[in-house]
Amino acid sequence: MDDCYKKGWYSYSKGTLAGPLAVIEYLGRYTHRIAISNSRIASIDEETVSITVRDNKDSQKRKTVTLKGTEFVRRFLMHVLPSRFVKVRYYGILATRNKKTKLALCRKLTSSATYKPKFEDLSTLQVLTIILGRDVTKFIAGAN
Repeated sequence: MDDCYKKGWYSYSKGTLAGPLAVIEYLGRYTHRIAISNSRIASIDEETVSITVRDNKDSQKRKTVTLKGTEFVRRFLMHVLPSRFVKVRYYGILATRNKKTKLALCRKLTSSATYKPKFEDLSTLQVLTIILGRDVTKFIAGAN
């Protein structure tokens, strides 16, 4: 442990290439992922559902599996979380408990600059104007 503390660690992060909306779009694909996407459902009839799967035992080849409707629903519901559970979880320094304290300690130990949010103290309209690069009040006024 002492050897780790002696090293000159630093953290590096860079701005997003396409802006904050691209970050939200990227994260949205992963944080609210469901058990099966519509694109994997090959066909549905009154009694069966056919889905595409990857066969782990056969070199990850894509295959179509046909299930009875009740079996499909049973398998789908195995992925539904119990009430009050959430999918997005953080561990370590980003865990909710003592997050501010841990991040402050990390910044102190690494002599990192304190992060100041770009949109702090701005109204929603001001943030939208910056993100979109247009005065959104003109659109609102024009709608009346």
